[in-house]
Amino acid sequence: MIALAGVLGMWAYGDPANGDADPAKPLAIGMITNNPNGLRNIDGFRQGLTELGYEDGKNATFLDTGKPVPRAELGAAIEDMVARGADILFTAGTPTGVAANTATKESGVPVIFGVVADPVAAGIMTDLSAPGGNMTGVMLSQNQARRLELLHEILPQVRRVLLPYNPDDAAPVSAAAQLDDAASALGLTLVHRHARSDDEVSALLADIPPDIDAVFMLPDSTVNRHVDELIAVANARSLPVSGPSYAQIEDGALMAYGIMHREVGLQAARIADRILRGADPRITPVEVADFYLTINLAAARRLGIDLSEGDLQQANFIVRKDRIAQ
Repeated sequence: MIALAGVLGMWAYGDPANGDADPAKPLAIGMITNNPNGLRNIDGFRQGLTELGYEDGKNATFLDTGKPVPRAELGAAIEDMVARGADILFTAGTPTGVAANTATKESGVPVIFGVVADPVAAGIMTDLSAPGGNMTGVMLSQNQARRLELLHEILPQVRRVLLPYNPDDAAPVSAAAQLDDAASALGLTLVHRHARSDDEVSALLADIPPDIDAVFMLPDSTVNRHVDELIAVANARSLPVSGPSYAQIEDGALMAYGIMHREVGLQAARIADRILRGADPRITPVEVADFYLTINLAAARRLGIDLSEGDLQQANFIVRKDRIAQ
């Protein structure tokens, strides 16, 4: 295992792009997430490192749980990867990043996150330009207010917007805090509803207030695990859904303004490569993930919503068929 000091100033295994990594000393690269969408980030990270010359079974060994790890088990799973000799870790999801921050403090193993929604709000660091510890990576853009504005522009009839989220998760709490001023300016009422467990999410979705006009999903692994249930309830109530990433579009949301998970993984892989080549994570700035507006025409048809040409022209991507049966 390479402790933080051992990474700085040199790459102990040669340059993978030149084929001169020592096959007798393959890098151990741990990858872990707490949510299903994070598996897409991991796929992108693995792809990115492979393209950069890190070949599993040759100069690298990828340590991957293969499935999301429950939040209560994250610390133990990360400590196990460190004990197995992980030289660097990749985490996907704010709860996973927070757990890694605690679990790697003693070992100093470099951690690249992709993403943590807001690393400062999550308590991982105090300075995004100089993180100061063993962690850096990719964060979400602070663009939730703009996403609310887009919902209003596309559906000006919406007045009351449901925000379902886990109040114990720093990611949705940070996202929700970005919305108050925008909602006031737009004349919207935000209806906060909290759910800390699977059972509480199901209970929340079964009791959506009758005067709700739209559902605004936040970057929240607790609620987003129930996206199929949420979309089904929203469709039954003819409620448009706005999602924080492209993944919710595939699940049937009307619109999303946010990340594409695989691309975040690719972005994080480039940061990991720099750290492995000698960059110091303590002074490697956190990067902001690219984000995109996507509109789902299949969902619009289901909901009986007519979108204008102007609405569609704003979109980076337009989906005409999702996985929900038409």
